Amino acid sequence: MAYVKANPFTKGVSGTVGDMMNFRVRKGKTVVAVKRGPSTKPPTEEQQETNERFITASLFAQDAMKDPAIKAQYQKAAKGGQTAYNVALRDAMNPPVIDALDISGYKGTAGDLIAVKARDVITPVSVKVAIFSQAGVLLEQGDAVIKAKDRRFWIYTVTTANAALPGTRVVATAVDLPGNAAEKTITIS
Repeated sequence: MAYVKANPFTKGVSGTVGDMMNFRVRKGKTVVAVKRGPSTKPPTEEQQETNERFITASLFAQDAMKDPAIKAQYQKAAKGGQTAYNVALRDAMNPPVIDALDISGYKGTAGDLIAVKARDVITPVSVKVAIFSQAGVLLEQGDAVIKAKDRRFWIYTVTTANAALPGTRVVATAVDLPGNAAEKTITIS
């Protein structure tokens, strides 16, 4: 391994040259090393799962680039030197995030409001809310509606009365365009 000093042609260069040398930048210094060969160790189960996730995400990103409307959404979310493909790949690799599940407006009566704050690389395609009784019986479920002004907030309007609030579970599920899902649960005490 060698360090490159004061050579304007190789400063900041990274990649492989020929089939022998590898340039990379570490802590601001350009390092030249012999190209590594393939690993002789079999991949771990975690590495295999990661490879499968990457392959699935790559296939999603390729398909997304074929649809002009979806490609435009990802291009709009791209920052700096990113491409729409990079953003679609990142979206497929990571599930959406539910930052908050606000049940302060839920008093057990029809018409009460439950708010969900969800985000992703691009706006999630859906947010669903389910309400379960203390015994685990599904009381109701349905789609939350996205707020027009702030696309991170979704509002669910309760349709069924629930007289026994303690022990009730409220579950919010956000789903993104690639089909990844995130879930947040609050149990009322």
